[in-house]
Amino acid sequence: MAGHSYGITLYTTSRSTTNGTAGVSVLFGSIFGISSSCAAVAALVAAGVSLLVVPIAPPLLFATLDEAVAAAPGVPVRLLGYGFLALAGISAAEATQSVGSLLLLGLLAAPSGAAIRVTDRPYRALALSAGLAVLEMWAGLFASYAVPKMPPSFAIMAAATAVYAATFLIRRPVPRPRTRTAVLTST
Repeated sequence: MAGHSYGITLYTTSRSTTNGTAGVSVLFGSIFGISSSCAAVAALVAAGVSLLVVPIAPPLLFATLDEAVAAAPGVPVRLLGYGFLALAGISAAEATQSVGSLLLLGLLAAPSGAAIRVTDRPYRALALSAGLAVLEMWAGLFASYAVPKMPPSFAIMAAATAVYAATFLIRRPVPRPRTRTAVLTST
């Protein structure tokens, strides 16, 4: 623990920051304070990561569902895992500048948790999770704009929490067991 606190202390007291504002920025971000050039870089990073994730999505999903079965036909499970970890790290590092690490964690957990409660189809859940994250972000930003004293990160997480809580009101139909009915015909 001492190493972690020393790291954040060193980071927040370095030459590039004053009065520990970097620590606050790392935790909470500055979504209304990013420049247009930073937004352009973030968009380019997002596009690059998306282009790299698309081709590895099917084998990555296969490896995620059952690692041993995926490894049997030669899917490079370990390499996929490391590659995905690197891409997630790049995304997190870029997103932390604007939304902060706390909000980033919430935007990873709440929409995906809500999506999993609504559907059991992996690709549908991924698309729903991404859509919910974008909608919750915009809803929170609108609420923060409408109520200027409300911090954007609070408003965004409130929207994400409300959507997740609403999924408890939705009942997924319980699938019936599939049975084959034998048709008896007399000859």
